[in-house]
Amino acid sequence: MKEFPTRRLVVINLLFLAFVWLLLFRRLYTEWTVNTLYSYGWFVPALAGYLFYERWQDRPANAAERPNPLWLVFPVALILAYAPLRVINEANPDWVKVNFYLTSSVVCLSFAAIFSFGRVRNVWHFAFPVLFAFTAMPWPVWVEENIVQTLTRLNTAFSAETLTLCGTPALANGNLINVGDTWVNVAEACSGIRSLQTAFMMSLFLGEFYRLRLVLRVLLMASSFVVVFALNVGRTMTLTYIAGTSGNHEMEKWHDPLGTAVMIVGLAALWFLALGCEKLQTRFFARKPNSNTALALGSPAVPAPFPLAFIVFGFVWLIGAEIATESWYRYHEASLPPPAEWTVKWPEKASGYKPAELPERTRAILKYNSAETASWKTSDGFNWSMYYIRWLPGRVSKFLSGAHYPTVCLPATGLKLVSETGRYECPLGNMEIPFTSYLFEAGTQPVYVFHAIIEDQPANDGEKISYKQVNSEERIESVIHGHRNLGQRVLGITLTGPSSLEEAKATVRNVLAEILSITPKTKSPSQ
Repeated sequence: MKEFPTRRLVVINLLFLAFVWLLLFRRLYTEWTVNTLYSYGWFVPALAGYLFYERWQDRPANAAERPNPLWLVFPVALILAYAPLRVINEANPDWVKVNFYLTSSVVCLSFAAIFSFGRVRNVWHFAFPVLFAFTAMPWPVWVEENIVQTLTRLNTAFSAETLTLCGTPALANGNLINVGDTWVNVAEACSGIRSLQTAFMMSLFLGEFYRLRLVLRVLLMASSFVVVFALNVGRTMTLTYIAGTSGNHEMEKWHDPLGTAVMIVGLAALWFLALGCEKLQTRFFARKPNSNTALALGSPAVPAPFPLAFIVFGFVWLIGAEIATESWYRYHEASLPPPAEWTVKWPEKASGYKPAELPERTRAILKYNSAETASWKTSDGFNWSMYYIRWLPGRVSKFLSGAHYPTVCLPATGLKLVSETGRYECPLGNMEIPFTSYLFEAGTQPVYVFHAIIEDQPANDGEKISYKQVNSEERIESVIHGHRNLGQRVLGITLTGPSSLEEAKATVRNVLAEILSITPKTKSPSQ
């Protein structure tokens, strides 16, 4: 049998590895799209590719012998692991743990390819560019939350103290800064986490770009944190001063431009810091002579990492995993009724109508496709406030909508929870909205709250999304039953003025009948 040309086999190997990385980035791109904290993730693949190219220029010489064929057991196991991880990921695309496993498997497969022609020496040489892909992954929620809260408290305290020392009396109270008669919410203005995560990624990139020693890379990362935090304190002070002297309306005009300016200045400062670290390295650390043989790209020829049989198996298995995943969920969804189509017609001409936006932090947590919120007075003279959030099919796991619920969010605004008043199935046309109702108090005034999670195609077995943090067992259970997110909406209403719960329910029903446009369900061909 004629031997397959080595050069062609190398090209096929590269195409296979590129295909594997594209599958991974396809699973991660949702986070980069919906979560502004990780929007820099779009640049990570290109930056990692550049760093790999630079490392390729001075790579160590190829290994003299090919490894024992048994070494293929490891990459085969990595390929086999993709199928179950992919099935789990389909129902839980926002599950950080599973995304970490997927990324780790692709990273390890890349290291296996490098090991095949260069052994451990080459793996160590290319370790940083390959591991750099992890910077595009979301941080664990508990880590991110703790950092956000800590930075917010420090930012608030530093800004208030500095403004006072500069002659503008300011008082910090939690995440709020009071200047005169104006309150500024630092949590919404700038906690610094977005700039910090981008700076963290860039400090790693620049440290590798300039081939800094470990101690200088650590110094660069620490310095970047100080610079970014100082810039965000300056931004908070500026916004607070503007709000205190010109009002919140004027502050909102400067909110985004100042945020962009902080990002640009922070990255520029980081680059200058990296240049300074490079000069320190040149002056105080003598460069070690490079023991690697400097090689031109592609000369001498690099042997193909994987044999043709493995490549064929890999392509077939990965494509088969995608087909099997889709088939598994479609099988469980075949008997579901068609989704109800409805939209919100906001009463822009209502008395006191005022649209607003949800905080950026809420978007980062919930990862929704769209969200709208507004307040107005009903025809009965009641104060009505409503938010409407929507997730398209496959956006996130179906459990994420349960992370935003009134008993956690509203007390942070000063409302006191009195009781949960039960379920209210609000009839509207050919559908019912499954509200959970609550009674809060604002001082001595009752506030009625209605909150509903509406699934476009609820599961046949009656599974309901509850308002709690989902655990790993529940996520796996959803995979076993073939439950993925087929589209969800959250509708939340805060109502002040009704004298009783029954009056509040009647108002909700009447107002929603006016502002919701519901399209009758059509039967599917199988029904």
